[in-house]
Amino acid sequence: MSVDSVINLPQVRLSCRDCSLAELCLPRGLDAQDLERFEAVVGQKPPLQSGELAYHAGDASHALYAVKSGSLKIVMSALDGEEQIIGFSMPGELFGFDGIQNGHTCTAVALERTNICELPLDSISEISKEIPSLNRELYKVMAHEISLDQSMLLLLARRNAEDRLAAFLLSLSQRFANRGFSEVDFTLSMSRHDIANYLGLAAETVSRLFSRLADGGLLAVNGRKIKIHNLQGLRQRVGDCLGGATSATAG
Repeated sequence: MSVDSVINLPQVRLSCRDCSLAELCLPRGLDAQDLERFEAVVGQKPPLQSGELAYHAGDASHALYAVKSGSLKIVMSALDGEEQIIGFSMPGELFGFDGIQNGHTCTAVALERTNICELPLDSISEISKEIPSLNRELYKVMAHEISLDQSMLLLLARRNAEDRLAAFLLSLSQRFANRGFSEVDFTLSMSRHDIANYLGLAAETVSRLFSRLADGGLLAVNGRKIKIHNLQGLRQRVGDCLGGATSATAG
């Protein structure tokens, strides 16, 4: 698909210049003139329904993507055919970095109705040469992705199952707060099975751990609705060494 075929400038201006997520997405830090040039290369794709793919492992990569609304899971397939969720992408976050080198190594699956913006790699690369601030923002996002991956490895290697779930909930809490939503009252877009897969646990274990955290007075659970009663208590469980895993971006 060509860049021209996905550009709709009025929609783009709404999604960048006037978007409430602009401070979380790649355009942050751009002045008005640079933002206008950035907007000219961004396109909006048709909404994805739950279960639809933004891209599949093995697909050629032509773009990075920003989540405007909804959420996705980023999945990698092992040699034995087992699927491993390596992250979740939420509004204001970029994904698609796995495809920059030699095509996509992961599959991006919508968890709900999801709107995404498309940032064509060739165009972004070209205007980055002329807009140093855009280049810096891109490097910041990529550096954060690396930091998150390292924190997640530490989480899985060093922490018990309950601490893993606590860190995951803190990550979601912070990410909702970054978007102006409640950090203590939110709804999960991912299933217990997806959470378990991401944390390297059994789905039954995740359900049991939710009950244990609820019994301990840290939170209340009603299906996918989470209400955290003791945010500081969750933070104390996780500790400072997992700061990267509880910050703004995953996937």
